[in-house]
Amino acid sequence: MAKITIETLKKIISEEIQNTIREGANEDSAAALASSASKLLKAIESFKDAATEKSRVDMGSHVDEIEKILKRIIASPMQYVDVPKPAVQKVSLKPAEKLI
Repeated sequence: MAKITIETLKKIISEEIQNTIREGANEDSAAALASSASKLLKAIESFKDAATEKSRVDMGSHVDEIEKILKRIIASPMQYVDVPKPAVQKVSLKPAEKLI
C-alpha cells in the first residue's frame, strides 16, 4: 500500500481549500447574475406594457425568446457562471522519500 507523505497531504488539503474558495466565488457570481437577469426581465415587462403596436411587431418573437432565457438564468444561475480553468500543474515522476 502506497503511503502519502506529509507534503502530499498538505498539497491535497491546499487544493481542496482553493476549490472551496472558488466555489464560494461562483455562488456570489451566480447570485449577482440572477439579480441582474431579474432586473432585466422586469425592464422588459415594463417595455412590453408601454410598447406601441409598431414596436411589438418590429421586435417580433425576439423579446419572448429573451424572456425565456432570462427565466432559465434566474431558475438555475449556477449553470451560467463561467468557471475559471485551474492552473496547469507540473507533475514530477521522482519517487517520494520513504517515511520511517
